[in-house]
Amino acid sequence: MRTLGFTISVIVAVLLAVLYSGPAAGQAKLDGKAIFLAQKCSMCHSVSTAGIEATVKSEKMKGPDLVNVKEDAKLIVDYLRKKADIKGKKHGKVFTGTDEELGALVAWIQQQEKK
Repeated sequence: MRTLGFTISVIVAVLLAVLYSGPAAGQAKLDGKAIFLAQKCSMCHSVSTAGIEATVKSEKMKGPDLVNVKEDAKLIVDYLRKKADIKGKKHGKVFTGTDEELGALVAWIQQQEKK
């Protein structure tokens, strides 16, 4: 059973991912790309639209290029927190940042589209 705190944190992360359009007065905007790099997501994932190549040496450990991600923000948040599966699999590593950082990361990933 999900706790109220967990539910609220998921709602906050989803709202940030979907609605974040800029910094509030006195707050710096979180940079999804910087968070992606700081969390070492590039060890497994490429983001070709941002010029990021995966650094993993084993093809077995390599994750997909995160361009044109179609899943909704809530599913991505749950997946990165290891609370949901995508295509029958859990994410390899749990996201360790804040809910705000996760929201900014998800928003940035969803903006990565090949045209």
